[in-house]
Amino acid sequence: MTTIVAGTISLLGLFARLAYKAARDRAGVRRAELAQQGLSERVRSLPLGSRISERTSDHSVEILIGAAEHGVAR
Repeated sequence: MTTIVAGTISLLGLFARLAYKAARDRAGVRRAELAQQGLSERVRSLPLGSRISERTSDHSVEILIGAAEHGVAR
């Protein structure tokens, strides 16, 4: 009987750890989606030739909006 109770408690602990890991990973994905969405919104509001740089502890992004025409003969 004690073995069954110990096994059940161990199994419940395993499920709790897996549920916590899944929730933590999902929250990380959601934070990344929101950061990407915010960056996309800022980029859309900038004119061609603009540059945006963003640095956090997790990543570094530098985006050149459009192509600045240098030395193009018309």
